[in-house]
Amino acid sequence: MHIAIDAHMVGERETGNETYMVNLARGLLRLSERDPKGFSWDALGPPNATQDLPSTQRAQQRRFGDMPRFVFLATHPERLHAALPELAASVNAQTTRLRPANALLRIPLGLPWASLAGDFDLLHVTYNAPPLNPCPTVVTVHDISFEHYPHFFSPRDRLILKTLVPLSARRAAHVLTVSQHAKQEIVARYGLSPDKITVTYEAAGEQYQPVADPARLAAVRTRYGIPDGPFALALGNLQPRKNIARLIEAFGQAVHGERSTVNGERSTEADHGSPLTVHRSPPSLVIAGKAQWRESQIYAAVQQAGLEGRVLFPGYVEDADLPALYSAATVFVYPSLYEGFGLPPLEAMACGVPVISSNAASLPEVVGDAARLVDPTDTAALAQALHDVLSQPGLQAELRQRGFARAAQFSWERCAAETLAVYSAVLARRGPR
Repeated sequence: MHIAIDAHMVGERETGNETYMVNLARGLLRLSERDPKGFSWDALGPPNATQDLPSTQRAQQRRFGDMPRFVFLATHPERLHAALPELAASVNAQTTRLRPANALLRIPLGLPWASLAGDFDLLHVTYNAPPLNPCPTVVTVHDISFEHYPHFFSPRDRLILKTLVPLSARRAAHVLTVSQHAKQEIVARYGLSPDKITVTYEAAGEQYQPVADPARLAAVRTRYGIPDGPFALALGNLQPRKNIARLIEAFGQAVHGERSTVNGERSTEADHGSPLTVHRSPPSLVIAGKAQWRESQIYAAVQQAGLEGRVLFPGYVEDADLPALYSAATVFVYPSLYEGFGLPPLEAMACGVPVISSNAASLPEVVGDAARLVDPTDTAALAQALHDVLSQPGLQAELRQRGFARAAQFSWERCAAETLAVYSAVLARRGPR
């Protein structure tokens, strides 16, 4: 198998897409290094509880034959090699520069030309495939949030996604996605057969482990301007789908001493000493991520809540700094309205941070019972969760232990193995060239 993988997003700070591609590529390279003459399911052991591949399918795909050769197509190969230094030593992979870099030309022209010139057996892309290509395509569609929340996207992104993704999914030889929730939505929205879509769960990378070194924790605070004391961390691009404005409002209610009661009414603790209002170092809210569509609404929410100086925006955080940043946080909060998977909660869990998560879309499927789940549209419930986790060490400890166990159930190596299985099945249907 001669497989081309579009890795144009690596080095472009595309967060989730870039994380997926780097970790998938690393998993594929490791599989090829371990068994250069072929791949066996037995090498991975039994599937864990998060996987849904039928045992009959596993038996049929127990051995693929020769390990495929990979060609990673990159608009900036030097960035890909910086993210994946193991590429340089791999005998089963190489990098090819992809041109043109502009998406409007790269998709319909650059990818087909690269496929033809490279004589590839299969092309794997993310979201958008060329309308015509000389070899079969596999398309990863992480989610179709642009169909449900088009107003959360810029006009340019909305036009590209709503036009190209349905065509790509229908024309693809196979579709990969990252959760059962996302699969069900793609089937319903685009009328695809469930058999055409395979779920390959993502995972926290191996670098996500608790950081206890005081020097590293202090350094990451200094680098991103985070003062001493407890803080709630949110991570993601500053766009409306991430629900950041509501998080800011909820944080304001929590730290100002106002919280909901069990019957939905509100009471204030300001007169009798809320743990958050009397704490020697009052908590901050750190919202890390690059600014995107309509981010001005988020900054306006800080002023409306009277939280100037308490809510910090350090911008994009380099991947190398994320384990220390997660570890330094008191709680990680992920109030997103919609996610195809939602990787940051698993990364935070792997670093030993208590997690508050939205109960929307795929997130309950991902976090299980290891996070405090809240309705992302209920500001009072989100404020209550923040108050409880920030002020209760026992609850923090319980969520921390559950998080470790949950994160360990996911594996990038299994994601890579199941992706290889899809490649093999597509080419088996095609037959010999």
